[in-house]
Order: sequence, then structure tokens, then C-alpha cells
Amino acid sequence: MKPLFITNLKAFILFLIQYSSLVMLIVTGPIFPGSPPLLIFYITGWILGIWAILAMGIGNINAGPEPLPEGKLIIRGPYTKVRHPMYTAILLLFTPLLIDHFTYLRLFIMTVLTVNLLIKIRYEERQLNLYYCKKYREYAARTWQLFPYVL
Repeated sequence: MKPLFITNLKAFILFLIQYSSLVMLIVTGPIFPGSPPLLIFYITGWILGIWAILAMGIGNINAGPEPLPEGKLIIRGPYTKVRHPMYTAILLLFTPLLIDHFTYLRLFIMTVLTVNLLIKIRYEERQLNLYYCKKYREYAARTWQLFPYVL
């Protein structure tokens, strides 16, 4: 397993912004929402994230936005409906924390994280398209990026 495979500066910056934002969100407020409806989204994020990791398999996980040279295109589990379930899980985990423990600093950090994830998705999809070619294009045509029936 290679926990971080990054070949260029742009990929490294996207990775760095994502993980810095996550750390800042964790240290700037409570890490559990107190509201029951928000807790449902939070728990759903955890379940989706764990399911995505299990479907991906330890040997195929990469913290960077580029496919591993020996990686496989995963189209099982949550990947049957959503191309980026780990990013969806991040949004489902941290949006309830922002809402339940709102500060303008956390709103700014969450905005940076969300924009970064959207840019990272575009970059990652270009890389996956180059690496897996027709197979990825066919997969992308039948799945959603982040949220089924929305985006």
C-alpha cells in the first residue's frame, strides 16, 4: 500500500489544502453534532466513508488525487452510484459540525474545503480518464460525482 502517491505540485497542493482544512475543522470546534437530525447525516458520513474504504481495498487507496500505477478502477459498493463517495462522506461528516457549531472561521474553512474538493474531483477525473480511458468514461456516464440525483 502506498498511502500517498503524488507526482506533481498541483496534486500535492490539492492534497495539502484538503487535509489542512479537515484538521482545522476538527480543532476549531466539537467533533460530534448535538442535534439528532444532524447526527443522522454525521453517522451516514461515517458509514459511507468506511464502506467506500472497504470497497476500495487497502491496496488501492491513495490520499492523493492520482490513480496508483498498479491501481484498479473500483465500481462496486458505493462506487456503483457515486464516483467519489469518500469526498461525499467528508461533506456528510463536516457539514453537520459546521451547522451545529457555527463560526465564521469554520464557514470559511468549510468553503475552502468544498471548493478544493470540487477542483480535486475535476483534476482526479481527468487523471482517471487518462489512466482508464474508455472504461472510466463508460463508468462516469452511469454514475454521479458526489450525490445521487443531485451532482
